[in-house]
Amino acid sequence: MTNESFNPNIAGVQESEEYKNKIAQEKAEQERNLTTWQRFAAFFKNGRTRFATGIILLLLSVYLLISFLSFFMGSGAADQNQVQTNTVIENAAHPDRIANAGKVVGASLSQLLIADGVGVAAFILVVWSVTMGLRLVNVKKGKHTHFFAYTFVTLLSIFACSLLVGAVTYDMNLTFFPLGGYFGHFANKWLLGLTGIYGMIAVNIIVLLIWATVCFNTLKALYVRTRNGLNEGRKFLNNRHAGGEKEPGETTLSDFMGGLRTKHEAPQAETGKTDNVQGDDGQDKTTDKTVKRPARKRPTAPKTEPQNGEDGDVATMNEIETGRVSNPDDPTGEYRHYRFPTLDLLENREMRNSVDREEQEANKTRIRETLSKYGIAIKNIDVHVGPTVTLFEIIPEDGVRINKIKGLEDDIALSLAALGIRIIAPMPGRGTIGIEVPNRDPQVVPMRQVLASKAFQESKAKLPMCLGCTVSNEVFVADLTKMPHLLVAGATGKGKSVGLNAIITSLLYKKGPSELKLVLVDPKRVEFSIYADLEKYFFAKVPGDDKAIVTDTQKVVRTLNSLVQEMENRYSILEEVKVRKLEDYNEKWRRELRDIRDEKGDKKYQFMPYIVAIVDEFSDMIMTAGKEVETPIVRIAQKARAVGIHMIIATQRPSANVITGLIKGNFPGRIAFAVSQMMDSRIIIDRSGAQQLIGRGDMLFQIDGEITRLQCPFVDTPEIERICDFIKEQEDRDRDINHDVLILPEYVGNDENGGGGTADTSNLKERDPLFEEAVRWIVQGDTASTSSLQRRYEIGYNRAGRLMDQMEAAGIVGPAQGGKPRKVLVSPLDVDQLFG
Repeated sequence: MTNESFNPNIAGVQESEEYKNKIAQEKAEQERNLTTWQRFAAFFKNGRTRFATGIILLLLSVYLLISFLSFFMGSGAADQNQVQTNTVIENAAHPDRIANAGKVVGASLSQLLIADGVGVAAFILVVWSVTMGLRLVNVKKGKHTHFFAYTFVTLLSIFACSLLVGAVTYDMNLTFFPLGGYFGHFANKWLLGLTGIYGMIAVNIIVLLIWATVCFNTLKALYVRTRNGLNEGRKFLNNRHAGGEKEPGETTLSDFMGGLRTKHEAPQAETGKTDNVQGDDGQDKTTDKTVKRPARKRPTAPKTEPQNGEDGDVATMNEIETGRVSNPDDPTGEYRHYRFPTLDLLENREMRNSVDREEQEANKTRIRETLSKYGIAIKNIDVHVGPTVTLFEIIPEDGVRINKIKGLEDDIALSLAALGIRIIAPMPGRGTIGIEVPNRDPQVVPMRQVLASKAFQESKAKLPMCLGCTVSNEVFVADLTKMPHLLVAGATGKGKSVGLNAIITSLLYKKGPSELKLVLVDPKRVEFSIYADLEKYFFAKVPGDDKAIVTDTQKVVRTLNSLVQEMENRYSILEEVKVRKLEDYNEKWRRELRDIRDEKGDKKYQFMPYIVAIVDEFSDMIMTAGKEVETPIVRIAQKARAVGIHMIIATQRPSANVITGLIKGNFPGRIAFAVSQMMDSRIIIDRSGAQQLIGRGDMLFQIDGEITRLQCPFVDTPEIERICDFIKEQEDRDRDINHDVLILPEYVGNDENGGGGTADTSNLKERDPLFEEAVRWIVQGDTASTSSLQRRYEIGYNRAGRLMDQMEAAGIVGPAQGGKPRKVLVSPLDVDQLFG
């Protein structure tokens, strides 16, 4: 029999190996039974995998942040064309075409996520990537964020942010793309069309509330962590002081945020650390190591009713609408009862946007494509939509010559299928190039809308004129006193008469009878006849005229010369009281001069109103009266600004013999409506452009060399009639009050004093005002003929013949010699003696 020894160590090793094999087999069996999702989850439970994924997410967040910031700093506009027209492979082959710091991938992701996606909300994706990366890298227990919950909150935040930013910036063109991205913009556009403006606002508020409700737990956790950290810091600081108690009146974070706590908040978060202590009854009791602070109710503001006069702007508009505005600031005190016309006298027409977002983007694309065909690269295109035209403001790439873009005017018009475009290269003071494209559906600018605007109501202009809306739909108000004279020209039916009516309406809505007087010249007899009822309050006229509106050519000359005399009289008064301009005189009159009496006991000085002379059909008067009309107009234009006399002349035939150099030189303010030829545009505004206007009130306004395109406001004849009737009713009620029409001084011409006192003129009953000037010109040139007088002074044949007969009767020229010029009988020295 053989004795075998038993080794316990070997038996233990064998048992251990069998156990390990069994465990491995069971683990392998479990892995074979795992689903795909379970395998995916198990992969990310590995510490190395989580760490590597966290590093990847952190690097991705840095790359996205750099690409997004580069996109906003200007590369987005420059790369947009390349990203949208070329593939990623094509762009990768030419990386120098991409300006984004992230190059092709960065530019493509920025365009996709920001411009074509969710706008500025794309930065939330960077925050998510950073947060998840940090959580995955930090593998300590309790530091992991629930992936699905946090991702859901992130997606909801991106959706809500894009929608809300799109609503706030819906009508703003801050960048070349909507700040809420195309998702936010078109979502709000759909809501606006479906539910209106109030429905769109309500939906955005609901989305905001849903976001706040869903994200409350996440925000609450952030608040709890912050509060605990501050409490720990406060405890550390308190331990450094004796006693360590809270100072009286000290406000803690928990005191401030007490109103945000809810009943389901954890007790530990409310009271700090706790200890379990067994009481006498054997039950566990909780004691606090920190003092409990009761939650404080959030204070509510008491409800108060608005006080009288609190809503000042609304009250002012209500007064304007209902006509309760009196004239307490009337300088003379005679018209304190006068009520200004109300806005409800004007039609309440609606004005809508005629160019939608899709049409703007389509036109931008066509402009880019047209310019790119000719090798012109564009950095950015901004769009400004106006009532009549849309302005595309282009920023070209460096090195692009402006003349190249100017020469493509017809090509751009063809690609846009527009009636005609206008290129402004460069735009003054902007450093850009403007392309004005007519809208397919031009809108009318209502007069009521521009008069009710803040720009007009709060205007500090002395003689404000509402000239219309700019290409950015901004109300444009000009001051006539700063021009100080205005030239209006344009072809027939293009809006000239409506423009003059808009100017008069603006003045009537802003100035009272004691501050403004009108002199209206209307050779056609029908344009200004509607204002005849305002004679008692607003007109100035020559003594003896039965009508306030001047229609006869001879009376026009007399009226203009009376204005010249009024100008001279005012200058004499200003010299006497030692002031330099009308505003200073009126201010001094209010303080000192109003109570000064003359020898008869009458007031020595009177308040000086502004006088605005509006002359329509100026070309017709030049044809019939020539220098007789031009001379006083030029004299007024040269000198009358300081004494408050301002001229507005209008013509539908802007030819060089009508708008002469003297007229242009003294009328710095000019309005050009649509004309048929480039030469006409150059005569009016010294450059081309007016021939490309589309009519219906489309105009160019020039002052000091700067040109602004405007759409003139529309005021219809029934509206003007209601305004005049409103004022006429007040005139009828004031019949017993002495409100006399402003009478201009009577003009004393050469015909009154014998034309200068020649000896041989006793047989002449009257002498022409041009007699002396014509005699000097005839004698100096040593030639006398009727036709030469016609050409020189642009007068008719009958008047030139009368001048020649007067010279013959005075012994200055000889008798007629058939077709030959008359013989001059005197020398220049004799003329000096005769007229000396």
